[in-house]
Order: sequence, then C-alpha cells, then structure tokens
Amino acid sequence: MKQCQSCGMPLSKDPSGKGGGSEKDGSMNTSYCSLCYVDGTFVYPGTDVREFQNRVDQAMKDNGYGWLMRKLTRRQIPHLARWKK
Repeated sequence: MKQCQSCGMPLSKDPSGKGGGSEKDGSMNTSYCSLCYVDGTFVYPGTDVREFQNRVDQAMKDNGYGWLMRKLTRRQIPHLARWKK
C-alpha cells in the first residue's frame, strides 16, 4: 500500500480520486496526496513536525476517526520521507 510521504494517508483513499498530488505542470505526484501537495508546493509549508502532527490529528478527529487510528498516524508521521532528516 503506497501512502503519502507527508501525512501517511493511503494514496488509494486520496480525495482527488487521482491517487496523488499535483505538480506545477499539472502532472501527478505519487509521493504525496492532494491534501498535502498542490501545484508543486506543500499546503503546509512549515517544517515543524509536531505542529503538522497536531493539524493531521485535528483533521482526523473532525472527520470522525477514533483515538487509536489518530495515535498510530501521529506516530508514523516523523518516519515518512518528508520529515526524515
């Protein structure tokens, strides 16, 4: 299962229906979802992984995800390609 390397969402569940974000030229980027990466830039341009984890957690909570799924998602974010240093 391929997942967004920023937030961890499975790309098969990408809300755009295209399975990834977009580059400036309109081509698809299959490393990041359409919620994280649009027109060649990150929607959240910051570099603070904890702040990003909080944003993802709140978005998941607002969409009805339970605490366990949110906890697992928060835990994996620092290990994704975008956040690894």
